[in-house]
Amino acid sequence: MIKNIFCTVFLVFLIFEKSHAQSLDSFINSGLKNSPLLYDFNNQQLSGKLDSLLLLASFKPQINQLTQAVHYPTGSDWGYDAAITNGGNYAALLNITQTLFSKKRINGQLQTIDLLNQTLKLNAKITVLDLKKSISAQYLTAYADFVQYNFNKSILQQLTNEQSTIKALVDKGVYLVTDFMNLQIMIKAQGITCSQSYNQLKNDVSLLNFLCGITGQGEFNLTKPELTLQNNINPESSPVYAQFRIDSLKNINSRQLIDLNYRPKINVFADGGFNSIAPSNIPHNLGVSAGINFTVPIYDGKQRKLQYNKIDLAENTRIYYRRYYSSQYRMQYDQLNNQLVMTDQLLTEIKNQLSDQERLIELYRIELEKGIVRFLDFITVFNNYTATKITFLVTEMNRLQIINQLNYLK
Repeated sequence: MIKNIFCTVFLVFLIFEKSHAQSLDSFINSGLKNSPLLYDFNNQQLSGKLDSLLLLASFKPQINQLTQAVHYPTGSDWGYDAAITNGGNYAALLNITQTLFSKKRINGQLQTIDLLNQTLKLNAKITVLDLKKSISAQYLTAYADFVQYNFNKSILQQLTNEQSTIKALVDKGVYLVTDFMNLQIMIKAQGITCSQSYNQLKNDVSLLNFLCGITGQGEFNLTKPELTLQNNINPESSPVYAQFRIDSLKNINSRQLIDLNYRPKINVFADGGFNSIAPSNIPHNLGVSAGINFTVPIYDGKQRKLQYNKIDLAENTRIYYRRYYSSQYRMQYDQLNNQLVMTDQLLTEIKNQLSDQERLIELYRIELEKGIVRFLDFITVFNNYTATKITFLVTEMNRLQIINQLNYLK
C-alpha cells in the first residue's frame, strides 16, 4: 500500500500528456480568432486603404452639374431693382475643376494616411502580444490547478483503496485502531481538498475560456506548456518603441504639410451650358467659359511659426517618453530576470529536499513492514513530502509565469 501511494506521487505528473489534451496554443489561437478588437483593427486598416483611394479621387477633375431657375417678381411700387436681378436667372451648367501641380500635396497626405495605418498595425500587434500574455498567464494558473486537482484525486483514490488492507492489519495487531481512524480522517480531509481544488480549477478554466471567447465548459485536460525564454529581449525591438519612431515621422510629416499650405495654389476651371435672364432667350444664350485661379499666401498672423512651435513641443515630449520608456523597460527586465534566477535557485533547493524526503519515505516503508515505526509517523512524513511536492509545482508555475512576462515584455 505504502509503495503504491509513493509511486502515485511520481506518476500523477505524467498522466497529463494525452492525445486529446487541450494545449496553450489551441487557447491562444481561439483567443486571437475570437477577439473583436483585432477584428476592429483589421477593418480599420481596410478603411485606411479606402482613405488613400478617396484622397487620390479628390485630386482628380471634379465635375458638377448646376441647374438654377430664379424669377424676381416686381410691381409698380415694389420688387428688386431690375438692374441687379435682370428679372430672373435660368442656368444649366456643367462645371469642371482641376488642381494643378498637386503631386507633393498628394504625397504628403498619403504619407499621413500611411502613418496612421502603421499605427493601426502596431496597435494590432500590441493587442496580439497582450492577448497572448494574458491567455498564457491564465493558462498557467489553470494548469497548476489541473495538476494539483489530479494529484489530490489520485491520493484520495489510493487512500480509499487501502482502507480494507489497513483494517485487516489493525485486526492482526500490526497497527492500532487509532491508525485506522487517522486514515479515515485523512480520506475525508482529502475529499474536501479535492472538492476545493476542483472548484478552483473550474473557476480558472472558465476565466480562461472567457478570455479566449470560448463558450461551454468543456473537459479539463490541459497539457503542460513548454515555455522557453526568448533571446530578443531589447527595448528597441518592442512595438511600443516602434511607436516612438512613427510619432517622429508624424511630426516630420506635419511640418511638411504646413510648408505645403504656404505654397502657391493653382486651379483651372471650365463650364458650359446655358445662362439666361429669360426662358425665351435660352436657345440664344448657350456658351462656355474657362479660367484659372492662382492663390499665394501673404500673411496670416504668424500662424506658421506657431504651428512649428506646437510640433517642436510634441517632438520634445516624444523624446522624453522614449527615454523614460527605455529606462523602465530595463528596470522591468532586470527585476524579472533576478526573480527568474532566484526561482531557479529555489527549485534546486526544493528538488534536493524532495530527494531527501523520498529516501526518508523509503526507509519508513521498510520499517513499517517490520512494525518498528508507527503508521501515524509515516503519514506525517508522507504529508510533508506531498506538501513539498505541491510547493515544487507552484514554484515551477511561478517560473513559467516569469518567463511569460519576460517573453511579452513591452
